[in-house]
Amino acid sequence: MLAVNLLPWRTQQWQRRRQQSFSLLGGTLATTGLIIMVLWWRGDEQYLQQQVMLTDASQRRDVLQQQLALQHSLLQQRDGLLQVQRALQQKRQEHRRWQQFWQQLPTLMPDALWLNRVERRQRMLLFEGQAQSMLAVRDFRQRLVTQSLFANVKPGSVQRQASGEYRFVLQARVQEMADE
Repeated sequence: MLAVNLLPWRTQQWQRRRQQSFSLLGGTLATTGLIIMVLWWRGDEQYLQQQVMLTDASQRRDVLQQQLALQHSLLQQRDGLLQVQRALQQKRQEHRRWQQFWQQLPTLMPDALWLNRVERRQRMLLFEGQAQSMLAVRDFRQRLVTQSLFANVKPGSVQRQASGEYRFVLQARVQEMADE
């Protein structure tokens, strides 16, 4: 029987397997490290892109907030100007109403009536005058009542003079304009 020494072959085989295992482990570690670096690089790239997008969105939000504040300010100015415009328009309308009344006043007065004084007190207009008859005073009062300028017209005092003429006072309450 022949004796064969297998010990060196086994040692070489074991060393070869060990070397293959280290090579495989080294390749696996290198591949894993490379994958981790690529993933980290991509994650960092995405993070930077998100930061840029977040910064852009924040700047757009700030610009929109400034525009919104400016818009609110402009709307308030517009509302103020509209109020001023409405007030001016109401004053113009009231001025026109009074102008029309003063132009129509001579046609409202009967021929047998004349005015001595017209006085305005707050929301009242007092007409003092003389007439040849009570009918003329009543006719003048009724004509004043038809005017849209007055809410109502009340007779103040009527006195008959020794000469036969009548002195009268009429109180006309001015009608306030309604807001449109």
